[in-house]
Amino acid sequence: MKVIDKIHFLIVSICLLYTTGISSQNMTTSPYSMFGIGELTDGQYGQHAAMGGVSVGMRDPILINSVNPAGLTGLDSLRLVADATAFVKNEWYSSRGTQTSATSGNLSSFSMGGRIMPRWYMSAGVYPYSTVGYYFRTKESVEGTDGSYYYSTFEGSGGLSTASLSNAILLNRHLSLGVTLSYVFGNITQTETQESMTVAQKMYTNAFNARFGLQYTKQLANDLGVTVGLTFGYKQKLVLDNTTTVQTSSASTERSRKSLTQYIPPFVGVGASVTHKRITYGADYTFRKYSTLVSTDNRVTFRDIHEVKAGISYLPATYQSESYWRRVSYKAGVSLSNPYLSVSGKDGFSWRVSAGLGFPVSNGRIHTALFYDNTQLTGNTLRSSALGLSVSYTLSELFYKVKL
Repeated sequence: MKVIDKIHFLIVSICLLYTTGISSQNMTTSPYSMFGIGELTDGQYGQHAAMGGVSVGMRDPILINSVNPAGLTGLDSLRLVADATAFVKNEWYSSRGTQTSATSGNLSSFSMGGRIMPRWYMSAGVYPYSTVGYYFRTKESVEGTDGSYYYSTFEGSGGLSTASLSNAILLNRHLSLGVTLSYVFGNITQTETQESMTVAQKMYTNAFNARFGLQYTKQLANDLGVTVGLTFGYKQKLVLDNTTTVQTSSASTERSRKSLTQYIPPFVGVGASVTHKRITYGADYTFRKYSTLVSTDNRVTFRDIHEVKAGISYLPATYQSESYWRRVSYKAGVSLSNPYLSVSGKDGFSWRVSAGLGFPVSNGRIHTALFYDNTQLTGNTLRSSALGLSVSYTLSELFYKVKL
């Protein structure tokens, strides 16, 4: 296939992905997704979700690295790789004695990539960035009365997604440089209902953003390889166009309000992976400056995130002549961080454990990840947990024919 045809193929692919409407809706049921730009999605999709989400220093012949674009140069140079991920999870929340639970799930990401020409690799994909999804009711007494109450219902949906185009250059045998250009888009709808009146606020935003990556890889011995990586992104302003609709039993009024300003926070991440024989070890550290986000509730503030991830993968054999179960990969991982939300000045701690299997199938693999999340703020302000399953299907098709 000619170079120009390959570029057209990937660009058309990302346009098709955009029009399919893959979004971050129905990916959470957290009442705390009502703040800021929603609940941030990270480590919930992809081949290494079972390894705690490690990615900065990872590379593989069938891995489309959405976190560090420099890792694309590790793709099989003769094949086109496509990857799709879906998940389902059940979440539990408790705050000051009130408890709720709900189940959510969705197709969370789709991407494809491969080599364009010698040393040049490209991928296109749609990924979730944040998600909003909540529904709860409150009961308040009517002032000046005895035994009279009114109820308020709060509901929210939507979120932000990114349509991304990544390019990576293999500078030499060991060093790779990559850049991801992303179109961030989405809408958030928040509704409050009291008796016969409903106030609905719909916010829409779009912006362009970029992230950059670097990887250095070296084979130290026949059965020992090391890769180190670096990735970073800058602060990007988001202007949210804001429309409010007020509906009563007798009339409906729509009006545009002053636009809101939020930000995609800057970040920097470092990571490394070591492959020894059939075992791969990986670890990441990421800093995200989420304190740049603006809170509209004086009880809620945003905190900078420090996150550490570590994971391990074991693949007994790769040859087709081996038994099926010896070609299954076994993965496990853990991630630790502080929550990006602080409620009434209360900070806390978040952790995730995960494990999964990678099953070989015709022209690809199916990766599964069972994960458990837990976040707790001090003072019984908030406690949340989630148990979920992520499934990623990776297809690897021959893209080039070798001439003998």
